[in-house]
Amino acid sequence: MTTAPTGIPAGIEHPHNRIRVGYARVSTRAQDHQAQLDALTGAHCREVVVETASTRGDRPKLRATLARLQPGDTLVIYKPDRVARSMKELLIFVEDQLHARGIVLEILTGVCAGVHRPDGATIADRLLFAELERELIRERTLDGLRAAAAAGRRGGRPVAVTADQLDIARARLSRGESVTAIAAHLGVGRSTLYRALDLAADAPNGQTRTETDTH
Repeated sequence: MTTAPTGIPAGIEHPHNRIRVGYARVSTRAQDHQAQLDALTGAHCREVVVETASTRGDRPKLRATLARLQPGDTLVIYKPDRVARSMKELLIFVEDQLHARGIVLEILTGVCAGVHRPDGATIADRLLFAELERELIRERTLDGLRAAAAAGRRGGRPVAVTADQLDIARARLSRGESVTAIAAHLGVGRSTLYRALDLAADAPNGQTRTETDTH
């Protein structure tokens, strides 16, 4: 099944005669069909190719789509697992089947979200930056615990979600990421992050409250 959104200005649809093609992969078990289609249509794709499969091994429509893309064209996907089963497979797919032919990849959600051009930063770079961000969060949390211990503030529960983590969570929420994905990225439970966001929203005078502030 292939759908083509209408009413998109020609300059947005295919600037400089380059095209943007969305690829959505759905299964009989998945329930995110409409979310994918809405996101791809909103990304100004000239057309959206929808592939239905019960397994991830065979993607004939993806192969056919790649075969007709030209240098400078863009393949748009909702998230990486639409085209790959692992990060290693994703890196090989991007480098060998897209960037080697001058094709741009745009990912709409997740850690790798963004436009990946053949002459730009690689997805491997993006993953490295994400890992560094998580490491910095862990280090800041440990520094805070050490400072509290040095000041004699021992005992009680550690802060479940730090102020830095809340700032990152708010920024990612504003970009449309789900709380589930953000919680996984920060290494905290989804319910914990929900509570922390609710507490921060209720804090007076714009102050940030952490979960332990209520105890």
